[in-house]
Amino acid sequence: MLNSAANALRTLEYLVDCNEAGVSDIGRHLGVTVGTAHRLVMTLVEVEFAEQNLDTRRYRPSSKLLTLAQQMRSRVSPSARIHLHLVELMQTVRETVHLGVLDDQLVIFVDKATSEQPFTIEIRVGSSLPVYATPMGLVLAAFEDRADPRAFLKAGKTAGFDVPTPPLKQFERELTAVRADGVAEGDCLYLPGIYSVSAPVRGESGSVIAAVEISAPKSRFGSARRDLQSEVRRCAERITEELHQLGLNHVR
Repeated sequence: MLNSAANALRTLEYLVDCNEAGVSDIGRHLGVTVGTAHRLVMTLVEVEFAEQNLDTRRYRPSSKLLTLAQQMRSRVSPSARIHLHLVELMQTVRETVHLGVLDDQLVIFVDKATSEQPFTIEIRVGSSLPVYATPMGLVLAAFEDRADPRAFLKAGKTAGFDVPTPPLKQFERELTAVRADGVAEGDCLYLPGIYSVSAPVRGESGSVIAAVEISAPKSRFGSARRDLQSEVRRCAERITEELHQLGLNHVR
């Protein structure tokens, strides 16, 4: 019984992947006889998870799957799912991890997973900073469509942060480098002695909507630099994949 149920689910997954398939196709994919494949797909038809295209005589997923997917999306908390990825990253690298978004030309810290290491980074969720004050902000600014670098510099000055504002040309070079590398790395201007690396998170539309950042004292960062770069990229990609599966363009 368990094997039949598993094969029925594999059949459904195959139909979703290829959109339509004949009984012979299903049999070859599952490695079962045509008769078994026919019984499996008919089981799906009976419970209304699949239907037959009367023009091609092939089978395809039914609209019932879409209804179920929409119901699941309405019940899923993206922030809770994303937080699990941040915690997993923190446990892997044993350093503090932040998630940030752009809001009115500033970077806003919307979530974090705090390491228990000595000299950890404590930034309150909801805090804001100029984008040029942290690699996470540089990532968000670099991938913001049609953004004017001058507007980011002006926003930081107007908000009155006690952070040095870089010259425009330097800031533009930094954004260009981030777009080329796909990550940002450097000093956190708001916390002396702290170094960070950040990678972009993309929503279902493909646009960058958030960034993940690992922060650590320089004394610990240097020897682990390559691993931290790799892990922050991997975490950002996993969150991106999660958002694509949920069909979302936001992280909160």
